[in-house]
Amino acid sequence: MYILGVNAASHNSSACLVKDGLLLAFAEEERFDRVKYSTAFPARAIAYCLEEADIGPGDLDVVAIAGVPGREIRLSAGAWARHAFRPWYRAWLGNQILVTGIYKDHRQRKKLRGSVGFRGALRYVEHHLCHASSAFHLSPFEEAAILTVDAQGDGLASAIYRGEGARIRKLAGYRFPESSIGHFYDCVGEFLGFRPVKDAGKTMGLSSYGDPAVLKGRFGTLAALSPRGVVSFSLGWLKHERGVRSCRRFTGEFGACRKPEEDPTEERFIHVAAAAQDVLERAILHLAEHARRLTGSRYLCLAGGVGLNSVANGILVRTGLFDDVWIQPSANDGGLALGAAYQVWHEDAGGERRQVMEHAYYGPGFTDERIREVLEISKIPSERLEDPAARAAELVARERIVGWFQGRMEAGPRALGNRSILAHPRRGEMKDIVNRYVKHRESFRPFAPSALEERAGEFFDIDRPSPFMLLVCDTRPEERERLAAITHVDGTARLQTVSRKQNPRYHALLRRVGELTGVPVVLNTSFNIRGEPIVATPEDALRCFFSTGIDDLVMGSYLVTKGT
Repeated sequence: MYILGVNAASHNSSACLVKDGLLLAFAEEERFDRVKYSTAFPARAIAYCLEEADIGPGDLDVVAIAGVPGREIRLSAGAWARHAFRPWYRAWLGNQILVTGIYKDHRQRKKLRGSVGFRGALRYVEHHLCHASSAFHLSPFEEAAILTVDAQGDGLASAIYRGEGARIRKLAGYRFPESSIGHFYDCVGEFLGFRPVKDAGKTMGLSSYGDPAVLKGRFGTLAALSPRGVVSFSLGWLKHERGVRSCRRFTGEFGACRKPEEDPTEERFIHVAAAAQDVLERAILHLAEHARRLTGSRYLCLAGGVGLNSVANGILVRTGLFDDVWIQPSANDGGLALGAAYQVWHEDAGGERRQVMEHAYYGPGFTDERIREVLEISKIPSERLEDPAARAAELVARERIVGWFQGRMEAGPRALGNRSILAHPRRGEMKDIVNRYVKHRESFRPFAPSALEERAGEFFDIDRPSPFMLLVCDTRPEERERLAAITHVDGTARLQTVSRKQNPRYHALLRRVGELTGVPVVLNTSFNIRGEPIVATPEDALRCFFSTGIDDLVMGSYLVTKGT
């Protein structure tokens, strides 16, 4: 049975293909149309999925679509009525009814029937249920509490479910905008000069420079934590006017919004970011505690865009509230396609659970022959390598910046060792060099480390694998000097652990780096520049390589270098 999962009604549009409960292919449209956070219909992602399985649209049994238009219209209309006195919310929610509920559904049907050529059954799955399915059905747990948290989807901001076997049951739902943690965080991010949805990670990174205690009393009025897991935000403090970045009440209390020329690390901005992060962390813990009470489960699955807040994730794990926590690596709306497909597989088809998502390498891959052809057509000199991992490790050990393009592309927002830019972590200046000359991004933003799974505990205070780079932990104090380029200002790191089973070539690279330097750790950042998606093809990799300060590029078995 072939099920195509599609997310086409929100940002991070995506598609996946599931055959008899096994995931064959999964990718976001942004990797193909080169528009970051793309909202375009995922035509190229769908074409890739079908090509990967060598099938046509007529071979599909059903297309599972994330989001239920009727529910979106109904709940958005209710929110519109509740907040008709707020001009910005009134206009925004009216747009949701018209655009998301009506226009986008019409577009999806037209594209699937026309451009894709699918004539079979369409099945719609609720937004938050898609998030829940993407987390639980691909987790290692037979039963678990499930928490979904984002800005909004199908009228809800967050929800609690219980998963058991192949079934998911909803236990609680919290409305947008009153209970939206994601919307609150976006509003504060706009005050800080960042884009909503797209730049939440910047607010998280900036928060480590500040002290949440400085503004805790004043920020305390913005959110209330009530029984039954309810998180209530004071909307009068948040943006509700069209054409402004923050409401007058907020700017009256905390000053004017940051201008592009202003340093984000100024004192008033870093404390606002820290206070917002503190509110988010307390809200997540409040919901998680209620999920524990409702389900009695020792395990938690987490998804939704807020699930990418790795600082909050690390705190949640360290509380010991649950024995184990599994977070969907595509926790944002890109993962909705996964959830829709797996919900149909289990609920409609009665399929059994057959897969644990142990890695995220479900995108396009390229043979050495294809890479060689691209290099020859481009007339780019290259060297064929007998051992690409060993050579790349030697270059990293020499403190050269290496583009690393291998195997199938990872899904989700994190580079996990197949579409990565690598550097040695020992010099603090390396962080500034990569930020300025390679990524072209703000200097305050940290970089993540990749470490051998079996040795990660020597360098980081962590007691479990972290294969998807979704947990922030402490760098051990005695190792911070040797790991200066990946240790954030507060002594933490967003760690990826790498096992031989998940990624043997990347594991070999790290092992060789350890042999050469004594530290089996590299600085790992996504293979792209600011404002662009992660590279997908050899052509994308070459364009990024020649337009940045990357020193060497290892693509498959081929090395391209800019000189010694």
